[in-house]
Amino acid sequence: MDNQQQDASCSTVKSELDTNVEEQTKTTQQNTQPASNQRKAWFTNERLNLFLALCAIIISAASFYATYLQANAAERQVKAATWPWLEVMTGNFNEEKNLSEIPFVLSNSGSGPAIVKYVKYHYNDQSYLDIYKVISACCFDTQAYETQLQTLQDDSPDINIFEAFGWIMTSASDNRLLASGSKLKLFGFKQTGFNETQWDKVNKQRNNIKTEICYCSLLEQCYLSDGRGDVREIQQCE
Repeated sequence: MDNQQQDASCSTVKSELDTNVEEQTKTTQQNTQPASNQRKAWFTNERLNLFLALCAIIISAASFYATYLQANAAERQVKAATWPWLEVMTGNFNEEKNLSEIPFVLSNSGSGPAIVKYVKYHYNDQSYLDIYKVISACCFDTQAYETQLQTLQDDSPDINIFEAFGWIMTSASDNRLLASGSKLKLFGFKQTGFNETQWDKVNKQRNNIKTEICYCSLLEQCYLSDGRGDVREIQQCE
């Protein structure tokens, strides 16, 4: 009987020892598993470096964009400070001299000087570079008119026939530098007792004479204007 109890006790102890050994073995195996089977932390050094690199790229892009905006604003300021605006004005009375006169005046109302490349005149779908020709087309024979005045002047040298009878005054406009606020009188024709018929014809047709002005700024930015407010930027004057 005592031998059986001893055998039973030994079996129980042995089972407990085997159980402990088995649990220790499992624990040891779990602790010795590869690191790849264990859960990793999300915020690693690699992800931190990637985040810092992305931040650097975003900051660089923002700096580049800010520099671009600043340079663009500076360019626009310079362009505005040197921007010419040409227009052609006409009328039929000179208030300063208190007399009837028909002028065509090229005026620079912009903030910068203008290099006038050319002025064209349009009448009845025809283009003219010479204002004498457009006046001859719309109104009267300018060559015959001036020849007649010259003949009268030769016959009466003591009298200023050109002033008394009404001389046609013109100015060359091609390749002229027109400063800001300056004016260039392209055409002038005052009324006298001698030229009333010719003057009236010009007065009736002056608003039907259209102009085309091509000019450039000192920054070589060129514009095409109709002389009445319609201005557009172009590559160059042809």
